[in-house]
Amino acid sequence: MTVIENDTLQSRLRELAQAADVPGASLAVFADGRLRTATHGVLNVETGVEVTPESVFRIASITKVYTATVIMRLVDAGKLDLDAPVVDVLPELRVADPDVTARVTARHLLTHTSGISGDVLAEGGRGDDALERFVAACADVGQDVPLGTVVSYSNTGFSLLSRMIERITGSVWDVAMRDLLFAPLGLKSTVVLPEDALRFRVSYGHDAEPGEPPSLYPVWSHDRAMAGGGSIIASAEDVISFARLILDGGCAPDGTRLLSDAALAEMLRPQQSVAEHWLSGDHWGLGWQRHRWSEQDVWWHDGTLDGQYSWLRVVPERGVAIALLTNGGRVIDFANELYAELLEELCDIAVPAWPQPRVEAGERLSPELAGVYERYGVRMTVGDREGAPYATIELVEPLRSQLGHIEPVDVTIAPSDAGPDVYVGRLPQAGDTWLPMVFFELRGERYVQFGSRASRKVA
Repeated sequence: MTVIENDTLQSRLRELAQAADVPGASLAVFADGRLRTATHGVLNVETGVEVTPESVFRIASITKVYTATVIMRLVDAGKLDLDAPVVDVLPELRVADPDVTARVTARHLLTHTSGISGDVLAEGGRGDDALERFVAACADVGQDVPLGTVVSYSNTGFSLLSRMIERITGSVWDVAMRDLLFAPLGLKSTVVLPEDALRFRVSYGHDAEPGEPPSLYPVWSHDRAMAGGGSIIASAEDVISFARLILDGGCAPDGTRLLSDAALAEMLRPQQSVAEHWLSGDHWGLGWQRHRWSEQDVWWHDGTLDGQYSWLRVVPERGVAIALLTNGGRVIDFANELYAELLEELCDIAVPAWPQPRVEAGERLSPELAGVYERYGVRMTVGDREGAPYATIELVEPLRSQLGHIEPVDVTIAPSDAGPDVYVGRLPQAGDTWLPMVFFELRGERYVQFGSRASRKVA
């Protein structure tokens, strides 16, 4: 079946979205020099407003590659050294480990190898000083992993990068992004602040208990300190316009060069390998994640925030970019199936399957893996219960106080077909989706990477 033709693209999106209970979705595909779009459903189940190609969604963590691009523009301008200590730009920065404070660099932050606890929820507020206040609140933040060792996904790092952009440019982050990226690229449906989104058809995130219809997520907008980690609101077409910066060799549509050849090559150079290389990619570049599939590089980033989910895939050597924005449902398998079909048709790429459970009667967790694993604010207990492996994830301080009482989550886990240290876990709200869980050793200590975050064994 040819997926890419407009009528088929529309019907295929609708078919997969309905099967996954996705309230609304917007898809944009750039290939052979042409842009094709398809939409499904509604932006909000209460208002019933339909999704159109012009509709905007919160693109969540795809924001990080926009922030990384502006960082590289500052590198090109000679205003920032990726390998100089962050304190050269932010002398007020303090984290719990004095050595990390002194040595952490922008490259560490861009590749998620700072090890700084990644989900700090320090209140910065809604004012222009949000990022300044966030940096001041990092003084007691510790390490999830040692500096410069392995990837552990860090929203905190991108808030620090955002504050660096403010300090270097003299503008608040959203203004700097507009001036250095949105405007030069001609992005007309890309904004940051909620009040700027009001002039568009705006998507709202949804949540649902298994077997229940979707309802609106409790919140839509967050503290401005999130900034460069997940604040951008955009249409799928505008996300493609941003992605074309890679396809067009660092140039804007009018030919203006926004990134030098050297800066673009450095962004897309594999810089750090990843233990869990299915959900997280096999390598990180600067801001971007990479898969190497069918002998081709696929550069990408996903986003998840408050019931809105987004995916961006770029294949530079084929001139292909795919952006998918959604607002709820059982989205992981839906998105994986859709972009796998598109990449196969457009790029002859066979997307490998994720690990699946290896079911054998009476098979238990390897004894050396059982125990308690922790990272900032999160504890995971892994063991055997009634003869089967299990994991329980619960909040601990400080996130428990910040987020209020949230019940622990039991995760069904199982050995996988991908090797002895690779398990898979299924969250209650994830339907049939199994997420990779990789155990590894680092400096004589054991860790587990799940959901792109690494947690250390403490008991």
